[in-house]
Amino acid sequence: MPRVIRRLAGVLLAASTLFALVTGGASAEAPPGPRLTFMRWDASRLGLFSADSAGADQRLLAGGGHKARPVPYPFSPPAWSGDGTRVAFTGVSPDRDDPRLDVYVVMADGSGLERLPGTREGFYPVLSPDGQTLAFARERERQARRPRRGEVTVFESIAIWLLDLRTGVVRQLTPWRDGLHQYPSSFSPDSSRLAISRDQRRHRRPTLRSALALRLDGSASTVLARHASAPVYSPDGTKLALISTGATRTFESDDGNTTITSTEIAIASADGSGLTKLTHTNAVELEPSWDPSGQRLAYTQLPADGGESELGFGDSIMEINADGTCRTRVLTYPKALLFAATWQPGPGREAGPIAC
Repeated sequence: MPRVIRRLAGVLLAASTLFALVTGGASAEAPPGPRLTFMRWDASRLGLFSADSAGADQRLLAGGGHKARPVPYPFSPPAWSGDGTRVAFTGVSPDRDDPRLDVYVVMADGSGLERLPGTREGFYPVLSPDGQTLAFARERERQARRPRRGEVTVFESIAIWLLDLRTGVVRQLTPWRDGLHQYPSSFSPDSSRLAISRDQRRHRRPTLRSALALRLDGSASTVLARHASAPVYSPDGTKLALISTGATRTFESDDGNTTITSTEIAIASADGSGLTKLTHTNAVELEPSWDPSGQRLAYTQLPADGGESELGFGDSIMEINADGTCRTRVLTYPKALLFAATWQPGPGREAGPIAC
């Protein structure tokens, strides 16, 4: 496991001892109607939660830190199965001496927690709508010792892998290449294409961020948008929601000047044409998710000033109609990290448009 991820995993496991005393158990029955899942990390809870479309009726699906459950890794979005019966997430093993990441699935009521074999050190899981494939990312990193510089990173890459859920066979979809980071974000409704984010880096600095669509046999890729990431197909497959990179700003913080790049929620046709920004803020907006009706989106918004912590404390879960109207703050905590609000799919889960 790369050093940065290992260090964060260790922090989560150290915190989980306290969290195990206060989180409580999972829901015994999945409630009906529109539901959001999200990661929440604060002084009392670290876990994967479910809530209604207004952020109320929160229920713990996974987390708590005891050995029967992994600690959810909050920097990797959860992903629902196409029928809305189970959700995949990245979890940290309970072994503090050698923490590792794996992909887990849990049922919509919090029961049936299961680790998926073949996903060791996997993160950013995405389940295909047909229930046959799991896409996820893995990172490879190499260090070397240099005179007067000590140990330095000489190779770093993130590649995408596919797990056949029927056979258990795992295969690599994209190659290892120094400076190339690729993350899966959404399957097309017919499960034939995978939308991904690609971050090409040179000399450890981002140079080009793009949204692409890949065929699952690796034979072809299509650039959907440049200076964009996190492309997600709409339920009917005719549109994409994605993150469009905005302006870069520098502000004063406790640690000195900090530079952040604002992002905006945007939509486009499924081929990437006609990209239109729905939001126009100075904040950082992340990980859009379509509700099953295709009429509204949920996403995470970090404070415009970078927040009170580099971890993003003070985040908000937002919703907005697909036409850009009725932007609404659903949930926020001044001292909590919120990440990756994701709609639960399935019949009867449609939230419809926001009224304003």
